[in-house]
Amino acid sequence: MIGKVIKSIFTSDSDLSTLFSGRVYPVVGAQGKDNPMVVYDVTNIITNGSKDADTHIDDVDVRLTIIAKTYSDIDLGTDYIRSAFVRLNTTIGGVVVQSCEFEGKRDIFSEDEHTFGGQVDLQFRIVK
Repeated sequence: MIGKVIKSIFTSDSDLSTLFSGRVYPVVGAQGKDNPMVVYDVTNIITNGSKDADTHIDDVDVRLTIIAKTYSDIDLGTDYIRSAFVRLNTTIGGVVVQSCEFEGKRDIFSEDEHTFGGQVDLQFRIVK
């Protein structure tokens, strides 16, 4: 469900589309593909509600892992993601996104593959 939103934004936002050229994958990146790329996965879903009723709103935590050959691409990608996703309020492919918040970023480096990485955590509020 949230994958429709993520892929749509990465395709429609000119900065994200230019930097990543459609290289956005769920859970595992495609081996042998060019960098930079983004791998996304859902890390948690919290259903909001009370003891009396479900509010039909889910908080969906998503981690976007950016993989690139240069650290500058990680920085650019993070900035572009924040610009495109934060305060998002839209409906894409039947998925109603009420809001999106930036939760944080963490840098990583793979010695084996000589690639930089950045993990960007977002929280989407989805109306069901």
